Amino acid sequence: MFSSTEKNRRLKAATAVMEEHGLSAIYLPGNNSVGFHSFGCQRYFTDSRVVFFIRSVVLLKDKDPIAVVNDLMGKLNITQSSFISDAVINEDQVGGVIEILRTHGIENGRVGTVFEVLPASWLIRLREEFPDIEFDDVSDELLAVRSTKSGEEIEVLRAGSRISDAGYKALCDSARPGVYENEVVAEIDKAMQRMGAEESFALITSGKFSIRNSRLPTLHNYTAFNRKIEAGDVVSAEITPRYRGYWTQIVRTVCVGERNEDADEIRRIIIGSIDAAKPLLKPKIPVCDVVKAMREYTEAEGYRFVMPLGHFTAVDLNEGDLEDDTATLLEPGMLIVLHPTIITDEMDTSIFWGESYIITEDGFEAPMQNGEPIFTAAL
Repeated sequence: MFSSTEKNRRLKAATAVMEEHGLSAIYLPGNNSVGFHSFGCQRYFTDSRVVFFIRSVVLLKDKDPIAVVNDLMGKLNITQSSFISDAVINEDQVGGVIEILRTHGIENGRVGTVFEVLPASWLIRLREEFPDIEFDDVSDELLAVRSTKSGEEIEVLRAGSRISDAGYKALCDSARPGVYENEVVAEIDKAMQRMGAEESFALITSGKFSIRNSRLPTLHNYTAFNRKIEAGDVVSAEITPRYRGYWTQIVRTVCVGERNEDADEIRRIIIGSIDAAKPLLKPKIPVCDVVKAMREYTEAEGYRFVMPLGHFTAVDLNEGDLEDDTATLLEPGMLIVLHPTIITDEMDTSIFWGESYIITEDGFEAPMQNGEPIFTAAL
């Protein structure tokens, strides 16, 4: 768990959002999705993982969050291992939220919520029960709160980065001729769980790669194809562990049995593209400038620069995309993942390479411990 100091910092920020926007409460639905943008709001304000289905939490001004749980065991579990000190027992999640709001005299005014996660049928029922309450989406406001990281959060991101490194080592050790993609992913996941990862999101691809005649499929969930790896293949993997609620990511390609000059050339351009952007990884620089630097380097080398090229990550795997027109300013504590896709006119897919960077007060920190990228041949 995070400390009481961290708990108070987050709940004080939630109260500030309520006061600024005239809200009587914030209702946070949460689920166990990998998450995009605002799925992680409940995790952030409760320090509690949603394991199954959808769970409801209500934030009140200057008070601990109140959760809705199915039974006494659920109440004991959540109150003993999170920011939550009280929970309503109700198998009907929406019914529990209605009970909390009425108990605290909230039957009119405005209540914030997260429309991206809230089921439409639940919102309809809440509006029927509370015709005098205006339910407003506050996901952007809550995401802004989450963008400012504390020292405790930074330490979690560093630990997650070390776990990512362990996943990369497992990739290098396990990618062998005759091994299936799902076996490689299993070894990556096992290595990361041994270091404390609560879960992981893995994408992988394998096949013959060349600039002129690539047979490398796009990245996929390993169950989509589960191909047997052969000598002479390249294997690309997106390795993404979640540690104490926070995602980190490293993206790597290994050769199986022999080096691949074409893959080595594309990797060189990818690394050069990222290196061109590194001087811009500092506070108050707009993301579009970072993207522009990567694009200009790539195109000057005679290659095409296409999506995807990276994203922000923390409690949600994707807290924001990196695109040519993204005006978001970099701020200390942000974790930005750079993994540009480099192709030619003759290519549809490519190899993948990249990793996570923490924005600091005066630049960036590269928390992955593997140092400069090494193109590793698995024998």
